[in-house]
Amino acid sequence: MNMSERHSQEPDRIDELLGSLHESRTVQTPVETSVPAPAPRRPRRSRIWIMFVLIAAVAAAAVFFLLQGRAASLNIRSFPSGATVFLDELQVGTTPLVLPHVTPGTHAIQIRMSGWDTWNGTTTAARGSTTQVIANMTHAAYSLIITSTPPGATVTLDGANKGITPLTLIGLKPRNYGLVISLKGYAAISRTVDLSDATQGTQDFALKQAFGKLSIVSDPTGAQVIMDGKSRGVTPLKIDSLPVGDYALTLKLDGSTDITDTLSIKAGVLLAKQYKFDLELGELAISTDPAGASITIDGQATGQITPFTFSKLKEGTHEVDLELPGYLPWSGEATVSKGQTSRLSIALTKLQ
Repeated sequence: MNMSERHSQEPDRIDELLGSLHESRTVQTPVETSVPAPAPRRPRRSRIWIMFVLIAAVAAAAVFFLLQGRAASLNIRSFPSGATVFLDELQVGTTPLVLPHVTPGTHAIQIRMSGWDTWNGTTTAARGSTTQVIANMTHAAYSLIITSTPPGATVTLDGANKGITPLTLIGLKPRNYGLVISLKGYAAISRTVDLSDATQGTQDFALKQAFGKLSIVSDPTGAQVIMDGKSRGVTPLKIDSLPVGDYALTLKLDGSTDITDTLSIKAGVLLAKQYKFDLELGELAISTDPAGASITIDGQATGQITPFTFSKLKEGTHEVDLELPGYLPWSGEATVSKGQTSRLSIALTKLQ
C-alpha cells in the first residue's frame, strides 16, 4: 500500500468510530431517563414519621410522670381511730388514712363511726403537698327507758340514784352501764346495759317479793325499837319475815340519847345488829318521915314506897309526888346528875 492509500483510508476509519460513538449515545439516553426520580425518597419519609411518633410518646410519658409527682395528698386521722372515711361521698378507707393521689382542689370529707356523731368537713388539697385532716369526734347521745312491775322502783345507774320507775334517762354515752332496780318488799335486780346496742335502749323489770330476817339487841336491854316511824317492840327483838328494803331505825331508852341507823334487809339473809347506849343516868334516893309514902315521878306512878333509890333516872330535873294516908301530899322537884346519887328527904305533915 502506498502512502496515498493510507491517507485515504484513515479518514474512513475515523468516520466509523465517530458513528459508533454516536450510536452508543443514542442507545444509552433512553435508559437514563426511564428511572423515576422520587422512588428512593419513600423509605426516608416513613422513617421520619416513626421517629416523630416515638418522640411524642416519650414527651407524653414525661409529662404524665411529672404531673404525677406533683399530685396532691391527704393525711386523715380521727380520735378515736378506726372510723370510716368518705371523700366526696365515696368510701375510701378507715382512719388513720393516707390518700397519695388526690385531685388538687376542694373536697368534702365525712367520717362515720358507730356510737359517735358523724364528722363533716371540707379541705383544700394543694398540688405537690400533703394536707392534714384531723377529726375530733363526739359521742352520740343515747336514751334509756326503764319500767318496772310494780312501778315506783328506785333506779340506780353506775351507783348514782336517778329516780323511780317509769323513768327515761337522756344524754347517755354508748357504753356499758350498771343498772340496779330496787323496791321495798321486792328483790333487787341488777343488769349490765350496753347502750351501743340499740336493742338495749329499753329495759323492763318484773319484780318479785322477797323477805329477810332481823335481830336487834341493845345494852342495856329494854330499848324501844321504831322502824320507819312504827313501833316494833323492845330489845332484844327478832323478826323472821321482814320485807326486803331499807328501813330507818330509832332506838329509845330512858336516860340516854336516841340511837338512829339505817337497816338494809336483803332476801334470805339474817341481819344482826348490836347497839350500846351511852347512858346519861344518875340515882335518886328518896326517904320520908314517916316512911311508907308512895312515889310518883314525872306524873308516872312507880309502885315504890319510901325509902327507895332509883338507879336509872335520866340526868336533869324531875317532878316528884309523895302520898301517905293521914298526911298532906307533898310535891317538889329533884335534880339528878349523871353518874351521881342525889338525895331527897321529906318530913311529911300530919293531917289534923
